[in-house]
Amino acid sequence: MLEKKALSVGAGLLVGLVGGKVLNSKLAKKATVNTVVGGLKVKESIDKTIESIRVSAEDVLAEAKEVKAKEEAEEAKKEAEQDIEKVACECECGCEEETSEEENK
Repeated sequence: MLEKKALSVGAGLLVGLVGGKVLNSKLAKKATVNTVVGGLKVKESIDKTIESIRVSAEDVLAEAKEVKAKEEAEEAKKEAEQDIEKVACECECGCEEETSEEENK
């Protein structure tokens, strides 16, 4: 039992030393650098895509605001025309009543 534990500890130390040497080797460092470079390229690509989407969304929002403003202006114009027609109608009706009243006198 003691030999088994000692063997396990020794194997662990050996794996740790070999693993440390592998991680400190030029090949491992080169592989790690290449992996990070690939990650940076992916990040840049994602950033460009996000920026493109943001610009498109801003364009859509600006166009929607323009359309909304145009619709509101048209609606205000229609309401103003209706108000003018209403006032004109009231004036015509009021004027006729006053004329009729004057004629009746």
